Amino acid sequence: MKRRLNPDSRIPWHYPVLLCLFIICTILSCGCVEEKSPEINKTITIGILLPLTGELAGRGNECLNGSILAIEEINKNGGIRSKEGQLLRYIIADSKGNATIGAMKTKEFILNHTVTALVGAYQSNVAIAATQIAEQYKTPFMVNTGISDVIIERGYSYTFRIIPTVDDYAHTKVEFLEYMNRRLINPIKTVALIYENTAFGTSAALAEHKFLKRGGFTIPIDTSYVAADVDNYLEEIRRTVREKPDAIFTTTYLKDGIIISRELKNAGFTGPVIDSGGGTISQAFIDALGPDAEGIYSVSEFVYSLPAVRDLNKRYYARFGVNLSGASAHTYQTILVLSDALERAASLENEDIRTALSETNITSDMDILIPDDYISFSPEGQNEYSRLTMMQVQNGSWTTVWPDAYAESTQATNPDKP
Repeated sequence: MKRRLNPDSRIPWHYPVLLCLFIICTILSCGCVEEKSPEINKTITIGILLPLTGELAGRGNECLNGSILAIEEINKNGGIRSKEGQLLRYIIADSKGNATIGAMKTKEFILNHTVTALVGAYQSNVAIAATQIAEQYKTPFMVNTGISDVIIERGYSYTFRIIPTVDDYAHTKVEFLEYMNRRLINPIKTVALIYENTAFGTSAALAEHKFLKRGGFTIPIDTSYVAADVDNYLEEIRRTVREKPDAIFTTTYLKDGIIISRELKNAGFTGPVIDSGGGTISQAFIDALGPDAEGIYSVSEFVYSLPAVRDLNKRYYARFGVNLSGASAHTYQTILVLSDALERAASLENEDIRTALSETNITSDMDILIPDDYISFSPEGQNEYSRLTMMQVQNGSWTTVWPDAYAESTQATNPDKP
Protein backbone atom coordinates (compact mmCIF):
# COMPACT_ATOMS: atom_id res chain seq x y z
CA MET A 1 0.00 0.00 0.00
CA LYS A 2 1.46 3.30 -1.04
CA ARG A 3 1.83 5.93 1.60
CA ARG A 4 0.34 9.26 0.64
CA LEU A 5 2.37 12.33 1.41
CA ASN A 6 0.73 15.00 3.41
CA PRO A 7 1.06 18.19 1.32
CA ASP A 8 1.89 20.08 4.49
CA SER A 9 4.85 17.76 5.15
CA ARG A 10 6.71 18.67 1.95
CA ILE A 11 10.09 20.33 2.34
CA PRO A 12 9.66 24.10 2.05
CA TRP A 13 11.13 25.51 -1.17
CA HIS A 14 13.70 27.63 0.64
CA TYR A 15 15.31 24.75 2.57
CA PRO A 16 17.52 23.57 -0.33
CA VAL A 17 18.62 27.16 -0.86
CA LEU A 18 19.57 27.48 2.78
CA LEU A 19 21.41 24.15 2.63
CA CYS A 20 23.44 25.31 -0.38
CA LEU A 21 24.30 28.55 1.36
CA PHE A 22 25.39 26.60 4.43
CA ILE A 23 27.69 24.38 2.38
CA ILE A 24 29.21 27.38 0.58
CA CYS A 25 29.83 29.19 3.86
CA THR A 26 31.40 26.07 5.35
CA ILE A 27 33.81 25.80 2.44
CA LEU A 28 34.72 29.48 2.56
CA SER A 29 35.19 29.44 6.32
CA CYS A 30 38.46 27.54 5.98
CA GLY A 31 40.08 30.82 4.96
CA CYS A 32 41.90 29.41 1.96
CA VAL A 33 41.56 30.77 -1.57
CA GLU A 34 41.87 28.22 -4.37
CA GLU A 35 43.35 29.03 -7.77
CA LYS A 36 40.76 27.88 -10.31
CA SER A 37 41.63 24.88 -12.44
CA PRO A 38 39.37 23.10 -14.94
CA GLU A 39 40.49 19.56 -14.04
CA ILE A 40 41.40 19.37 -10.37
CA ASN A 41 41.98 15.60 -10.52
CA LYS A 42 44.80 16.18 -13.03
CA THR A 43 46.65 18.79 -11.00
CA ILE A 44 49.21 18.84 -8.20
CA THR A 45 48.07 21.06 -5.35
CA ILE A 46 50.51 23.33 -3.52
CA GLY A 47 49.54 25.27 -0.40
CA ILE A 48 51.01 28.78 -0.14
CA LEU A 49 51.09 30.33 3.35
CA LEU A 50 52.00 34.03 3.61
CA PRO A 51 51.11 37.23 5.52
CA LEU A 52 48.69 38.84 3.07
CA THR A 53 47.03 41.31 5.42
CA GLY A 54 48.45 43.44 8.22
CA GLU A 55 51.86 45.07 8.62
CA LEU A 56 53.68 42.54 6.42
CA ALA A 57 51.14 42.30 3.61
CA GLY A 58 53.41 44.08 1.13
CA ARG A 59 56.22 41.56 1.50
CA GLY A 60 53.77 38.68 1.65
CA ASN A 61 52.26 39.71 -1.65
CA GLU A 62 55.73 39.99 -3.20
CA CYS A 63 56.28 36.35 -2.22
CA LEU A 64 52.87 35.42 -3.60
CA ASN A 65 53.66 37.10 -6.92
CA GLY A 66 56.91 35.13 -7.16
CA SER A 67 54.94 31.92 -6.55
CA ILE A 68 52.26 32.74 -9.08
CA LEU A 69 54.72 33.62 -11.85
CA ALA A 70 56.74 30.45 -11.29
CA ILE A 71 53.64 28.25 -11.32
CA GLU A 72 52.24 29.95 -14.42
CA GLU A 73 55.51 29.46 -16.30
CA ILE A 74 55.87 25.83 -15.24
CA ASN A 75 52.33 25.09 -16.39
CA LYS A 76 52.86 26.97 -19.67
CA ASN A 77 55.92 24.80 -20.33
CA GLY A 78 54.04 21.54 -19.95
CA GLY A 79 53.58 21.11 -16.22
CA ILE A 80 55.29 18.22 -14.45
CA ARG A 81 56.13 16.17 -17.51
CA SER A 82 57.21 13.00 -15.72
CA LYS A 83 53.78 12.94 -14.07
CA GLU A 84 51.80 12.97 -17.33
CA GLY A 85 52.04 16.73 -17.61
CA GLN A 86 50.04 17.38 -14.47
CA LEU A 87 49.71 21.10 -13.85
CA LEU A 88 50.46 22.88 -10.60
CA ARG A 89 47.48 24.30 -8.76
CA TYR A 90 47.86 26.58 -5.77
CA ILE A 91 45.77 27.35 -2.71
CA ILE A 92 46.52 30.52 -0.76
CA ALA A 93 46.14 31.12 2.97
CA ASP A 94 46.74 34.32 4.93
CA SER A 95 48.76 33.82 8.11
CA LYS A 96 48.05 37.46 9.08
CA GLY A 97 51.61 37.46 10.43
CA ASN A 98 50.51 35.26 13.34
CA ALA A 99 52.22 31.96 14.19
CA THR A 100 49.09 30.38 15.67
CA ILE A 101 47.05 31.22 12.57
CA GLY A 102 49.89 29.96 10.38
CA ALA A 103 49.88 26.60 12.15
CA MET A 104 46.09 26.36 11.87
CA LYS A 105 46.12 27.16 8.14
CA THR A 106 48.86 24.58 7.58
CA LYS A 107 46.70 21.92 9.21
CA GLU A 108 43.73 22.97 7.06
CA PHE A 109 45.87 22.72 3.93
CA ILE A 110 46.83 19.15 4.79
CA LEU A 111 43.55 17.80 6.15
CA ASN A 112 40.98 19.73 4.09
CA HIS A 113 42.79 20.20 0.78
CA THR A 114 45.23 17.25 0.67
CA VAL A 115 48.07 19.41 -0.60
CA THR A 116 51.12 17.73 -2.11
CA ALA A 117 53.53 20.27 -0.62
CA LEU A 118 53.57 23.61 1.17
CA VAL A 119 55.48 26.85 0.55
CA GLY A 120 55.88 29.72 3.04
CA ALA A 121 55.85 31.49 5.36
CA TYR A 122 58.03 34.64 4.98
CA GLN A 123 58.39 35.10 8.77
CA SER A 124 60.59 32.96 10.99
CA ASN A 125 58.08 32.63 13.83
CA VAL A 126 55.29 31.53 11.46
CA ALA A 127 57.63 29.14 9.62
CA ILE A 128 58.68 27.55 12.93
CA ALA A 129 55.05 26.84 13.86
CA ALA A 130 53.92 25.80 10.38
CA THR A 131 56.78 23.37 9.73
CA GLN A 132 56.03 21.65 13.03
CA ILE A 133 52.53 20.83 11.77
CA ALA A 134 53.87 19.76 8.37
CA GLU A 135 56.35 17.41 10.05
CA GLN A 136 53.58 15.91 12.17
CA TYR A 137 51.63 15.05 9.01
CA LYS A 138 54.71 14.16 6.95
CA THR A 139 54.06 16.82 4.32
CA PRO A 140 57.00 18.54 2.55
CA PHE A 141 57.31 22.21 3.52
CA MET A 142 59.53 24.53 1.45
CA VAL A 143 60.57 27.61 3.44
CA ASN A 144 60.91 30.52 1.03
CA THR A 145 62.20 33.04 3.58
CA GLY A 146 62.69 32.99 7.33
CA ILE A 147 66.25 33.06 8.65
CA SER A 148 65.92 31.72 12.20
CA ASP A 149 67.89 28.50 12.39
CA VAL A 150 65.33 26.98 14.74
CA ILE A 151 63.47 26.23 11.50
CA ILE A 152 66.08 23.69 10.40
CA GLU A 153 67.72 22.65 13.69
CA ARG A 154 64.94 20.43 15.09
CA GLY A 155 65.82 17.28 13.18
CA TYR A 156 62.79 17.47 10.89
CA SER A 157 62.70 15.39 7.71
CA TYR A 158 60.07 17.32 5.74
CA THR A 159 61.40 20.89 6.05
CA PHE A 160 63.62 22.37 3.32
CA ARG A 161 65.01 25.92 3.15
CA ILE A 162 66.83 27.63 0.28
CA ILE A 163 67.48 30.98 1.98
CA PRO A 164 70.80 31.29 3.89
CA THR A 165 71.13 30.64 7.62
CA VAL A 166 71.01 33.38 10.22
CA ASP A 167 74.76 32.90 10.71
CA ASP A 168 75.23 33.60 7.00
CA TYR A 169 73.44 36.93 7.36
CA ALA A 170 75.48 37.99 10.39
CA HIS A 171 78.77 36.77 8.94
CA THR A 172 78.10 38.63 5.67
CA LYS A 173 77.54 41.89 7.54
CA VAL A 174 80.77 41.51 9.50
CA GLU A 175 82.75 40.46 6.43
CA PHE A 176 81.53 43.58 4.67
CA LEU A 177 82.68 45.76 7.57
CA GLU A 178 86.12 44.16 7.37
CA TYR A 179 86.12 44.77 3.62
CA MET A 180 85.24 48.43 4.20
CA ASN A 181 87.86 48.79 6.93
CA ARG A 182 90.59 47.87 4.46
CA ARG A 183 89.55 50.94 2.46
CA LEU A 184 88.54 53.45 5.14
CA ILE A 185 90.81 56.11 6.61
CA ASN A 186 89.04 55.79 9.98
CA PRO A 187 88.16 52.11 10.42
CA ILE A 188 84.93 50.97 12.04
CA LYS A 189 85.47 49.66 15.57
CA THR A 190 82.08 49.88 17.33
CA VAL A 191 78.74 48.56 16.07
CA ALA A 192 75.32 49.08 17.70
CA LEU A 193 72.41 46.67 17.15
CA ILE A 194 68.75 47.57 16.62
CA TYR A 195 66.34 44.69 15.93
CA GLU A 196 62.69 43.68 16.11
CA ASN A 197 61.95 41.19 18.88
CA THR A 198 60.48 38.11 17.15
CA ALA A 199 62.45 35.02 16.10
CA PHE A 200 63.72 36.93 13.05
CA GLY A 201 65.32 39.82 14.93
CA THR A 202 66.48 38.03 18.06
CA SER A 203 68.16 35.20 16.16
CA ALA A 204 69.88 37.76 13.92
CA ALA A 205 71.12 39.75 16.94
CA LEU A 206 72.53 36.65 18.65
CA ALA A 207 74.44 35.71 15.51
CA GLU A 208 75.68 39.29 15.05
CA HIS A 209 77.01 39.35 18.61
CA LYS A 210 78.95 36.17 17.87
CA PHE A 211 80.55 37.31 14.63
CA LEU A 212 81.21 40.89 15.73
CA LYS A 213 83.10 39.66 18.77
CA ARG A 214 85.07 37.22 16.64
CA GLY A 215 85.98 40.12 14.36
CA GLY A 216 87.21 42.25 17.25
CA PHE A 217 84.35 44.76 17.11
CA THR A 218 82.77 46.28 20.23
CA ILE A 219 78.99 46.49 20.74
CA PRO A 220 78.23 49.61 22.81
CA ILE A 221 74.44 49.19 22.85
CA ASP A 222 71.86 46.57 21.91
CA THR A 223 68.23 47.64 21.37
CA SER A 224 65.20 45.46 20.63
CA TYR A 225 61.68 46.69 19.91
CA VAL A 226 58.19 45.52 18.96
CA ALA A 227 57.79 46.08 15.21
CA ALA A 228 54.09 46.93 15.39
CA ASP A 229 54.77 49.44 18.18
CA VAL A 230 58.03 50.96 16.96
CA ASP A 231 56.76 54.54 17.40
CA ASN A 232 57.01 54.03 21.16
CA TYR A 233 60.70 53.10 20.93
CA LEU A 234 62.04 56.25 19.29
CA GLU A 235 63.83 57.39 22.44
CA GLU A 236 65.71 54.07 22.47
CA ILE A 237 66.76 54.76 18.87
CA ARG A 238 68.03 58.20 19.86
CA ARG A 239 69.88 56.67 22.79
CA THR A 240 71.64 54.36 20.34
CA VAL A 241 72.88 57.36 18.37
CA ARG A 242 74.05 59.09 21.56
CA GLU A 243 76.38 56.14 22.17
CA LYS A 244 78.20 57.27 19.00
CA PRO A 245 78.73 53.87 17.34
CA ASP A 246 80.77 53.79 14.15
CA ALA A 247 78.11 51.66 12.43
CA ILE A 248 74.66 50.25 13.15
CA PHE A 249 73.29 46.81 12.28
CA THR A 250 69.49 46.75 11.96
CA THR A 251 67.08 43.83 11.55
CA THR A 252 63.69 45.20 10.53
CA TYR A 253 60.63 44.71 8.41
CA LEU A 254 59.36 47.41 6.05
CA LYS A 255 57.28 49.84 8.12
CA ASP A 256 59.54 49.73 11.17
CA GLY A 257 62.61 49.89 8.92
CA ILE A 258 61.32 53.13 7.40
CA ILE A 259 60.61 54.69 10.81
CA ILE A 260 63.97 53.64 12.29
CA SER A 261 65.95 54.81 9.26
CA ARG A 262 64.20 58.18 9.36
CA GLU A 263 64.81 58.54 13.10
CA LEU A 264 68.51 57.68 12.75
CA LYS A 265 68.79 60.37 10.09
CA ASN A 266 66.93 62.90 12.25
CA ALA A 267 69.20 62.09 15.19
CA GLY A 268 72.23 62.95 13.07
CA PHE A 269 73.75 59.51 12.57
CA THR A 270 76.07 59.51 9.53
CA GLY A 271 77.82 56.14 9.76
CA PRO A 272 76.95 53.00 7.81
CA VAL A 273 73.54 51.47 8.55
CA ILE A 274 73.36 47.84 7.43
CA ASP A 275 70.03 46.00 7.46
CA SER A 276 69.23 42.29 7.25
CA GLY A 277 66.95 42.59 4.21
CA GLY A 278 63.70 41.87 6.01
CA GLY A 279 61.75 44.67 4.41
CA THR A 280 64.19 47.30 3.27
CA ILE A 281 65.05 45.94 -0.17
CA SER A 282 61.96 47.21 -1.89
CA GLN A 283 61.03 50.28 -3.86
CA ALA A 284 58.46 51.10 -1.17
CA PHE A 285 61.30 51.62 1.33
CA ILE A 286 63.08 54.07 -0.99
CA ASP A 287 59.88 55.86 -1.96
CA ALA A 288 58.92 56.40 1.69
CA LEU A 289 62.32 57.79 2.71
CA GLY A 290 63.18 59.70 -0.43
CA PRO A 291 66.69 61.23 -0.26
CA ASP A 292 67.10 59.91 3.30
CA ALA A 293 67.37 56.38 1.88
CA GLU A 294 70.59 57.22 0.04
CA GLY A 295 73.60 55.32 1.34
CA ILE A 296 71.71 52.75 3.42
CA TYR A 297 73.03 49.20 3.08
CA SER A 298 71.30 45.86 3.28
CA VAL A 299 72.25 42.24 2.95
CA SER A 300 70.58 40.80 -0.15
CA GLU A 301 69.63 37.32 -1.29
CA PHE A 302 69.78 38.05 -5.01
CA VAL A 303 71.62 40.07 -7.65
CA TYR A 304 69.95 41.93 -10.53
CA SER A 305 73.05 41.57 -12.73
CA LEU A 306 72.85 37.77 -13.03
CA PRO A 307 71.64 36.87 -16.55
CA ALA A 308 68.84 34.63 -15.26
CA VAL A 309 67.68 37.35 -12.86
CA ARG A 310 67.69 40.03 -15.56
CA ASP A 311 65.46 37.85 -17.72
CA LEU A 312 63.19 36.96 -14.80
CA ASN A 313 62.88 40.60 -13.74
CA LYS A 314 61.63 41.54 -17.22
CA ARG A 315 58.93 38.87 -17.02
CA TYR A 316 58.08 39.75 -13.43
CA TYR A 317 57.76 43.45 -14.26
CA ALA A 318 55.60 42.69 -17.27
CA ARG A 319 53.29 40.58 -15.08
CA PHE A 320 53.09 42.72 -11.93
CA GLY A 321 54.38 46.19 -12.84
CA VAL A 322 57.17 46.23 -10.24
CA ASN A 323 60.72 44.90 -10.01
CA LEU A 324 61.74 41.72 -8.25
CA SER A 325 62.66 41.85 -4.59
CA GLY A 326 64.70 39.35 -2.59
CA ALA A 327 61.46 37.90 -1.22
CA SER A 328 59.85 37.41 -4.63
CA ALA A 329 63.06 36.06 -6.18
CA HIS A 330 63.57 33.50 -3.42
CA THR A 331 59.95 32.38 -3.58
CA TYR A 332 60.15 31.97 -7.35
CA GLN A 333 63.34 29.93 -6.83
CA THR A 334 61.62 27.84 -4.16
CA ILE A 335 58.84 26.85 -6.56
CA LEU A 336 61.42 25.92 -9.23
CA VAL A 337 63.24 23.66 -6.77
CA LEU A 338 59.97 22.02 -5.75
CA SER A 339 59.08 21.51 -9.42
CA ASP A 340 62.46 19.88 -10.03
CA ALA A 341 61.82 17.48 -7.13
CA LEU A 342 58.32 16.66 -8.40
CA GLU A 343 59.83 15.74 -11.78
CA ARG A 344 62.34 13.38 -10.16
CA ALA A 345 60.08 11.89 -7.48
CA ALA A 346 59.19 8.21 -7.91
CA SER A 347 55.57 9.13 -7.22
CA LEU A 348 53.51 11.94 -5.74
CA GLU A 349 53.47 10.28 -2.33
CA ASN A 350 54.85 12.49 0.44
CA GLU A 351 57.80 10.24 1.22
CA ASP A 352 58.88 10.07 -2.43
CA ILE A 353 58.72 13.86 -2.77
CA ARG A 354 60.70 14.26 0.45
CA THR A 355 63.34 11.87 -0.89
CA ALA A 356 63.55 13.76 -4.19
CA LEU A 357 63.97 17.07 -2.37
CA SER A 358 66.75 15.63 -0.22
CA GLU A 359 68.56 14.53 -3.42
CA THR A 360 68.31 17.97 -5.08
CA ASN A 361 71.44 19.02 -6.97
CA ILE A 362 70.77 21.99 -9.25
CA THR A 363 73.80 23.38 -11.08
CA SER A 364 72.50 25.16 -14.20
CA ASP A 365 73.06 28.94 -14.24
CA MET A 366 69.66 29.50 -15.82
CA ASP A 367 67.94 27.51 -13.06
CA ILE A 368 69.64 29.40 -10.22
CA LEU A 369 68.31 32.89 -9.58
CA ILE A 370 70.21 33.58 -6.37
CA PRO A 371 73.99 34.10 -6.03
CA ASP A 372 74.71 30.39 -5.49
CA ASP A 373 76.78 27.99 -7.57
CA TYR A 374 74.60 25.03 -6.61
CA ILE A 375 71.38 24.28 -4.78
CA SER A 376 71.61 21.16 -2.64
CA PHE A 377 70.25 20.33 0.81
CA SER A 378 72.04 19.16 3.94
CA PRO A 379 70.52 16.33 6.02
CA GLU A 380 68.80 19.07 8.05
CA GLY A 381 67.14 20.46 4.93
CA GLN A 382 69.29 23.59 4.61
CA ASN A 383 70.62 24.74 1.24
CA GLU A 384 74.34 24.09 1.64
CA TYR A 385 75.56 26.55 -0.99
CA SER A 386 73.55 29.66 -0.13
CA ARG A 387 75.35 32.98 -0.11
CA LEU A 388 74.53 36.67 0.22
CA THR A 389 75.56 39.99 -1.28
CA MET A 390 75.50 43.59 -0.06
CA MET A 391 73.35 46.29 -1.64
CA GLN A 392 73.30 50.05 -1.14
CA VAL A 393 70.73 52.68 -2.11
CA GLN A 394 72.38 54.77 -4.82
CA ASN A 395 70.55 57.38 -6.88
CA GLY A 396 67.18 56.12 -5.74
CA SER A 397 67.64 52.40 -6.39
CA TRP A 398 69.18 49.36 -4.74
CA THR A 399 72.61 48.57 -6.23
CA THR A 400 74.86 45.59 -5.52
CA VAL A 401 78.22 46.81 -4.16
CA TRP A 402 79.85 43.64 -2.78
CA PRO A 403 81.37 41.08 -3.33
CA ASP A 404 83.36 42.43 -6.25
CA ALA A 405 82.27 39.56 -8.50
CA TYR A 406 78.66 40.81 -8.32
CA ALA A 407 79.24 44.55 -7.80
CA GLU A 408 77.33 46.92 -10.06
CA SER A 409 79.02 49.92 -8.40
CA THR A 410 82.19 50.51 -6.37
CA GLN A 411 80.96 53.70 -4.69
CA ALA A 412 80.68 51.85 -1.38
CA THR A 413 84.45 51.44 -1.25
CA ASN A 414 85.17 55.19 -1.45
CA PRO A 415 87.06 56.03 1.80
CA ASP A 416 85.47 59.47 1.92
CA LYS A 417 81.94 58.17 1.41
CA PRO A 418 81.38 54.72 2.90
